[in-house]
Amino acid sequence: MEHSSIEFVEWNKKNLAGYTLIEGFPGLGLVGTIAAKYVVEKGGFEELGVIESDGFSSIIRVHDGMPVFPSRIYVNDKQKLVVLISEQIIPKQLTPKLAKKTVQWIKSKGIKRAISLAGINTGDPKDQNIYGIADNIQSKQMLEKNGVLMIKEGITTGVTALILLELQKETAIEAMSLMGPVSIGADYKAAAKLLEKLNTVLGLNIDVKPLLAEAKKTEREILDHLQKVKETGETIQELEDKTTTMYA
Repeated sequence: MEHSSIEFVEWNKKNLAGYTLIEGFPGLGLVGTIAAKYVVEKGGFEELGVIESDGFSSIIRVHDGMPVFPSRIYVNDKQKLVVLISEQIIPKQLTPKLAKKTVQWIKSKGIKRAISLAGINTGDPKDQNIYGIADNIQSKQMLEKNGVLMIKEGITTGVTALILLELQKETAIEAMSLMGPVSIGADYKAAAKLLEKLNTVLGLNIDVKPLLAEAKKTEREILDHLQKVKETGETIQELEDKTTTMYA
């Protein structure tokens, strides 16, 4: 994993100077993935490219008879938005390198703001607040102005956390994380609440009502996909273990 390559591959090179990036890598409650995927499906986005790595699992989802890259990049030129989505859990050994590569790509494209969407466990199933972490005072003030509760003390992990940390070095880029309280395995309600707040922060008009109607289907698809990834990964590992035993 330490020497795995990671590449941002664009089908068409575009000038993304001044754009806002929305990141939805898998995490607690799959909130980021669900929310980012919904933004793309409802917002008139086009696929800009993919993220490739030989460190990713060799398991590919099939949709409508064709294979689908698990980590994709979408763009909406009208709204000046870029969305990163991954339907594959990122191996923890790969997270530091992926975070650095993502920040390098953000800088190279001239993106002005990065917002990570994620879940948080507050221990209160009735919690309806949206929480936030910011990389600088300006980003923090922006979130507070829009009714986001800032996390005063705590810990955060994964690709999203490392991206935020890396972007703290870049004073010209606003970076923040929006987190919705999670209460179930794939929490679409938290994703809907998160998108409502994203509407406020970015001045968007994403209709989240259909998300609640489609939620169970979305939840089932993602959970089934990740379960298949887990099962297939275990099967591959079992076969590799047997092969090693047979030919050792």
